Amino acid sequence: MGCVHPGRTSDEEEYSDAASDDWDGGYADAPTARRDAHGADNAAGAPGDGAHLVDPEPLVPGDYLPSTSEPSSLLDNAHLCALAAAVPLRHRWRRWRLVYATARDGTSLSTLYRRAAEQRGPCVLVVRDRGGAVFGCFTSEAWRVASRYYGTGESFVFQLKPRSALWRWHQKRMRVVRNDFFQFGRPECVALGGAPRYAVCLDGDLAFGSSGASETFGSPCLASSEEFEVGRVELWSLA
Repeated sequence: MGCVHPGRTSDEEEYSDAASDDWDGGYADAPTARRDAHGADNAAGAPGDGAHLVDPEPLVPGDYLPSTSEPSSLLDNAHLCALAAAVPLRHRWRRWRLVYATARDGTSLSTLYRRAAEQRGPCVLVVRDRGGAVFGCFTSEAWRVASRYYGTGESFVFQLKPRSALWRWHQKRMRVVRNDFFQFGRPECVALGGAPRYAVCLDGDLAFGSSGASETFGSPCLASSEEFEVGRVELWSLA
């Protein structure tokens, strides 16, 4: 499924304390699919997989309902109010523009990247799997194909169903480095978070994905199961 976390290189393990909300994501090139940093394909969220999980923040609707370019098939008004209250303040009052939806545009990751490139700004990715779970992420940068991780510590992941909760960047140190695995985009997958597994990863056909324990956010599996079949995907721009 192309969603195995690539892990760090030895050069990356020497990197320390440079990450911030303004960090430009300058990791060394990361391979798209290989075993994790411990040399084994860990099961997502399994005991002993190395991720330090934290309690989530409640995702509570605020008093502002953002305007949208068109109706969502995944988000109701309560979801929109809650997510608008969770994003950085400077983005809170932005209009939400639906730049990609599988229901409208078909299932193509290349189309998602192309539509995202037209926006150049923060966005919200929402996924519903075939098991009924609804989850996703806010990212400070538009999704794009790149040879290395990018994004900032403003990123967070969330779950809307079966519960409403969010996990922000978890800054717990991993040896001498801080876990700054934010956005990762390749033609064959799009992913957020890492070590030992992605918080969210979708394959190139937007047909299958994975979600596991992610040290980046201290988050558990967000989907109905660690390996899941994608139902629908929406990408909203807040640019």
